[in-house]
Amino acid sequence: MSSNRGILKRSLVVSLVTVLGVAAAAWFGGPSWLDDSVMPYEGKVGFPGLDEPVEILFDDRGIPRVYARTDADAMRALGWLHAGERLFQLELIRRMARGELSAMIGEAAVELDILHRSYGFARRVAEERPELDAETAALLDAYVDGINRHIDAADRLPPGLLMLGVEPEPWSREDVLTIAYYQTFYPTTLVQRLSEAWHALTDRHGQPAADWLSELPDWTRATLPRQSITQASNTWVVAPSKSESGAALHASDPHLDIDRAPGMWYAVGLHSAETLDVVGVTAPGLPFVAMGHNGRIAWAFTVAPVDVFETYRQPRHPDDPQRVRGPNGWQKMIAREESIEIRGREKPLEREFFYTPMGRVIDKEDGHVLVMRWAGFELPLADVVSNGLALNRAGDFETFRHAATRMGALSVNWSYSDRGGNIGYVQSTPIPVRRHQRFFSVLDATDPINDWDGFHPPEDRPWALNPDQGWLANSNNHAAGNDWPYPIPGFYKHLRMRRISDYLSGQASFDREDMRRFQLSQTSDRALSWRDWLAEVAEDSGRRAIASELRRWDGTMRADSDMAGLFQLWWHYLARAVFEAEQDDRVAEWWEMRPLLDNWTHSAPEEAFPAGIDRDRAALQALEDALMIGIHPLGRIQALSIAHPMANNPLLDTWLDLSRGPVARGGDAGSLNVSYVSFDPEAGSLRVRAGASMRYVMDWADPDAFTLNLTFGQSGNPFSPHFDDFFSDFLTGEPWTVPWSRDAVERQAASRLVLEP
Repeated sequence: MSSNRGILKRSLVVSLVTVLGVAAAAWFGGPSWLDDSVMPYEGKVGFPGLDEPVEILFDDRGIPRVYARTDADAMRALGWLHAGERLFQLELIRRMARGELSAMIGEAAVELDILHRSYGFARRVAEERPELDAETAALLDAYVDGINRHIDAADRLPPGLLMLGVEPEPWSREDVLTIAYYQTFYPTTLVQRLSEAWHALTDRHGQPAADWLSELPDWTRATLPRQSITQASNTWVVAPSKSESGAALHASDPHLDIDRAPGMWYAVGLHSAETLDVVGVTAPGLPFVAMGHNGRIAWAFTVAPVDVFETYRQPRHPDDPQRVRGPNGWQKMIAREESIEIRGREKPLEREFFYTPMGRVIDKEDGHVLVMRWAGFELPLADVVSNGLALNRAGDFETFRHAATRMGALSVNWSYSDRGGNIGYVQSTPIPVRRHQRFFSVLDATDPINDWDGFHPPEDRPWALNPDQGWLANSNNHAAGNDWPYPIPGFYKHLRMRRISDYLSGQASFDREDMRRFQLSQTSDRALSWRDWLAEVAEDSGRRAIASELRRWDGTMRADSDMAGLFQLWWHYLARAVFEAEQDDRVAEWWEMRPLLDNWTHSAPEEAFPAGIDRDRAALQALEDALMIGIHPLGRIQALSIAHPMANNPLLDTWLDLSRGPVARGGDAGSLNVSYVSFDPEAGSLRVRAGASMRYVMDWADPDAFTLNLTFGQSGNPFSPHFDDFFSDFLTGEPWTVPWSRDAVERQAASRLVLEP
């Protein structure tokens, strides 16, 4: 199945080509006509419905600080700002979650709409009508009101909507709840490639391969240190005992796609005279700060790639194929009709989806159906928003932990620090209580041992507070270790955890500059692990000069390093040499198996799958493939380009200046300053897809020195001065200060806007 990201990209290519960019340029009278679509950053704007005026101070990067008397007014302002800077993005995410993107974009989005309709995010919200407490409902309605007020009052819609001829429908509370539900599913898509590789290997080699993948490798590190409790992003916290300032330190840089503008995050401060007093990053469409601080505590997260899915085979009844057998006997399949509007078609696409009490039917055969079970189908919806708001108001670890572990199916690793010097960790994942230990396999639904007994209670999920070692970290690794009381299977990444744990164990004390230095480090654990092997292979094949250079190389994936370029090519060709060697009709293509290569190389030959591969021969073949491309600085073959979705139309890209790059980029999947890439084996080139989507550093000794950087810019409007003004800072690593106190915010303010009732 194609990734959601790839489907969306193709969708925009197809649709935007149809808007006839040349005619649009003539009709619109040039780019200046679209200047009116930019949100105002100063002056006064009428906003009926406010309780009192709301003051918004913007800094030079367009980060707003909202000062309101009531929480509801602060929420109205947040909705207004999200619509003002990210309306095109808001419309995309709403339609994506609802499975209605095809009506906006056309044929190429149909596959994505079918997938999301099958999950039923919008349908479940509409049918269950989640019961919110009165306060959450009021704040949700205020946020929605802010979005709608901006849409109603806008002189001109942003370019993306204008080009597509789309006028957004009014937003509702249900839209936000649907997005919140979808966002609990979204982290699972970030590890889709790993999941597919794990399942493909298990399908090929059976239970022994599943057991190998389920074991925590001895070369990794757990998040929780051994103490009385037991033993694709970075986050870590450092205790006052190891801090130069005598206060806790906190650093975070979650990894997401960074090659599209705008990014996922919109930075904002919300300050009311009631309970909201918080600054950090928000996801447009949701009314709370996802990562940041409130002057008392700070929090951030990485994806926890825990397996919260199960795939079952349910036999069909020989006399009634609409009945299937489950662990307690025969069950009735439920059919649901969906009508999908598609731009350019006269008639909608009618699709029928099937479900059993065990989950969503993903395949039907004459004798059985395959059913996908997801934790999110079985957990309450209202908790996601109410506890997101509770995070923003928490003042201590227990309050934070209570909210963080009750956010539906959200599977993330939370890091925590506070003004009092406490540091902590919480895993939010609703981990199924499994009776079996046959992971990553298709299970027999009729065997009761394969059923779930609900979920481990929130208080029993992995957590830690103030460990003796003086620090906690997570980089998408297994958090708890093998001796946790119950298994936590998943698709874990181990490389970067080794890097940060070495850094945090290697000094007696740290300051905030160390935190930034670690975030920007391009030293690769992968390169340090296998540089000498590559050197040996080079020397044994008579390439002594290359071997000598490799042994002198420090394993840092700098853009200007020839050896970094050679190593990166060799590693990607090594995946082909290893996994192509055992291909047959039953196994995935070699590039789908690439995520397994780190596990394979770190395991003994007799333990790893696939087995029987001559490792040195594969390494030599990969080296020869890399040398066919040549030895080049890494930045010559690995680059980052960032573009607005409309840039897929070359005419619009040129006319509106919608893309940046390519720029040479260092780093790899094993460095803290990560670069996840798409590899073209024919050209020998690597395109950076994902990396640090934002970076923040907090030293609790001085909250006014809190730094927060986005990858590209605050605004999704290419005519805004804040479309790309973070990009140069991202490339250089220059931190951007986002102070806490009102006095410091006033001193840094570049403009002032007042929303008036």
